[in-house]
Amino acid sequence: MQSAKLQKKSYISKASSRPVTIEDVERIVCAANEVPCTELLKNSTNSNSSVTIDCCCYVFTVKCIHSSDLSSDEKSKIFNILERNMKDLYIKSSWGWDGDSKLIELFAPESRLLVCYPSQSKQTCDIGRHERPSSLTPSDKDPCAFVHFRFEVDARRAVLYLYEIQVLDKIRGMRLGQNLLQILYKISEVNKLTRVMLTVFKFNSSAYAFFGKNGFKVDCTDLSKEGKLADYSIMSRRP
Repeated sequence: MQSAKLQKKSYISKASSRPVTIEDVERIVCAANEVPCTELLKNSTNSNSSVTIDCCCYVFTVKCIHSSDLSSDEKSKIFNILERNMKDLYIKSSWGWDGDSKLIELFAPESRLLVCYPSQSKQTCDIGRHERPSSLTPSDKDPCAFVHFRFEVDARRAVLYLYEIQVLDKIRGMRLGQNLLQILYKISEVNKLTRVMLTVFKFNSSAYAFFGKNGFKVDCTDLSKEGKLADYSIMSRRP
């Protein structure tokens, strides 16, 4: 992810038709960062401490959790999902893989997590897409997917930056990722953030296509806008 040291420069908010300064943007981000995780979910989805996602083969429970509220066992299981999905891609990239750095980044104090647990397995697929639901044993202690996000200032904008959205391979293709993105959009909108941003490897064709189908486009901060080459893209969309 790239970030920029911001100048005190104003721009016009289309919503309010008044000048918005960098102080206004920082105030929005600061306010969002002060909201407890449970309140983020409650305010954005009209739920209590968790959200239920009903997919074709499973019903999932999603909780918004601060890294400090996770047990060491939960952290290990979440990181294992990340490592299993991304290690080879990072090794292939210009960045390389540094497990220790990713672990620190994932569970940093400013990180927020949507952690997904399987709560009910269905006998048949509701939409007939899967002949037989995958053998994922429901357990409220075993996360099967997660989202890592933060509230940040990026290029004079108050943004929700999506660092990770990781799903176990056994449950891919069930539109769980799309449903998790919908929760992020609601969190962004309620907290007055103007963009949901992310970084994706260009050679990760399935992820690139997934984000494109969900409305993400190359952001103005992407290196390609400066005529530079990179093996990743910075993408964004409005909530």
